[in-house]
Amino acid sequence: MKNDQVILRERAKRVAGHKTETEKMGKPILVVEFLLIPEKYCIDSSFISEVLPVKEITVIPGTPDFVVGVMNMRGKIISVINIRDFFNLRDKGISELNKIIVLNHNQIEFGILADSITGTREIDADKLSIPPVTVTGTGSGYIKGITADGHILLDAAAILTSKMIIVNQK
Repeated sequence: MKNDQVILRERAKRVAGHKTETEKMGKPILVVEFLLIPEKYCIDSSFISEVLPVKEITVIPGTPDFVVGVMNMRGKIISVINIRDFFNLRDKGISELNKIIVLNHNQIEFGILADSITGTREIDADKLSIPPVTVTGTGSGYIKGITADGHILLDAAAILTSKMIIVNQK
């Protein structure tokens, strides 16, 4: 079992864009797959604390368009982000089928809205295709790669530390 310092050092390298020893050896990454219909996405499960059904979300006036609102998660208030709006994708609306993927990293925690969760699996970081040069816009800096079957692997660390999402943090 790794000690805390080794884990923290690996996380810092990953956030900085360096491959950890585990990634260099080609160890698979466990990801959670989800849909933003019609596109298929996945995100590293080490950044996910839980997946929740959409419950009561309170809209907060004056927030950016991509902020759906806030919700109570067992006494803790978390923001909910619609990454469709953040990535400038066409929105389909929110239903009871939607899920909230709660991301957590370095004491930053918020939920992202997904149309549905399709499963979990392991992927090889070495076998990811880089995004094509035609991928531009807000979302382009948050894509780690694309799997052989077309799932877009999002960079959870980049999303969780984005200055476009996290504002007024002290």
